[in-house]
Amino acid sequence: MESLPLLIIVGVVLSLSAFLFFESLAIKAKKQSVLSGEIVVKDCDLGESFIRYDTSRNVAYFFVSSYVISLAIAIAGYSPQYGLVEALLYIFLTTFIGSSIIFVLKFKKSLLITVFATFLYGVPHIGASGLAFLTRFLFS
Repeated sequence: MESLPLLIIVGVVLSLSAFLFFESLAIKAKKQSVLSGEIVVKDCDLGESFIRYDTSRNVAYFFVSSYVISLAIAIAGYSPQYGLVEALLYIFLTTFIGSSIIFVLKFKKSLLITVFATFLYGVPHIGASGLAFLTRFLFS
């Protein structure tokens, strides 16, 4: 149980780094669409924003990277005394801390961007981490 806080810190740092990397890809995709003249209307609906920022692809890649990170942590940090409670603690705390950090980073942006950014971090991270721990438990 002593190494669980260290695993949580490593999980937060790695998953947050992956999220910010894929967010930078989304920003580059937006800049390219602005430079190429694809965006002429300032106000657009949510579906157009998802297409413009390449959101679906970036969220899928973030899910896969979170799965790999969480699986590596679940395997590397394996301890016979760890069970479901420790796995859920890891999943909840890494998601909560990461979402809180993203919320603070996006605080000066509009409320909609802040909420979507934290949502687009939390949901794939919870799913990927849960799947990673399930995979580790099934194969051990």
